[in-house]
Amino acid sequence: MDDYLRIMTVTDRDIPLIDLQKAAKHGAIWSMDLPSNDGNYLLVGPVANQAGEIWATIERNLVGPGTLGAEEVAEFMDTLDQGGPPSAGRWLTDYLESVRAIYAIRIYPDAMKDDPQAFETIYEVRTALHKIIGGIGRWGDLGYTNDQDRLIWCRRDRNVTGLTVASMLDEFSGRWIEIQVNLDDPTEFSAFQNGEILSVMKDRVKN
Repeated sequence: MDDYLRIMTVTDRDIPLIDLQKAAKHGAIWSMDLPSNDGNYLLVGPVANQAGEIWATIERNLVGPGTLGAEEVAEFMDTLDQGGPPSAGRWLTDYLESVRAIYAIRIYPDAMKDDPQAFETIYEVRTALHKIIGGIGRWGDLGYTNDQDRLIWCRRDRNVTGLTVASMLDEFSGRWIEIQVNLDDPTEFSAFQNGEILSVMKDRVKN
């Protein structure tokens, strides 16, 4: 299991610490210098400046020749044939080629499991960061969301569950069609993977 929530953007702006601190209403977020590299990374936990109890860290990795970010993007592109829909896989291939920065939130489930505030805080911080910098989301190794934070692609061999807001790409118009998919239903999951929109998926959005 990949314990990272990533946001990937075509710009490379700095992480907005002050804005994220305002968003973390159920916890704290602070900065720490990197000892071996330029810049810094952020830590998320119950109390600021308490390095002994960390729920998550946030780091910006630039994407360019020879960088860790470029290696990650190449790995992500290599796995797009392991899920669907196919149209989203093709769209993601084009998008990933233009990515300039990866904002990686590494979560520590063992540190979070006994404190319900931890999950609230990580969600608040991730949501605020996405609203500020935009981009697409990669949720561990489960799937991707578009700039509207709607599911657009997921792996076939992962246990994704629940009623989920999603979008299907119409490649002729370039428009995202909003749907809701019950990932617990094998028929709906298979249809989504294959790029098919069932009427029930569209009807949920209307209602």
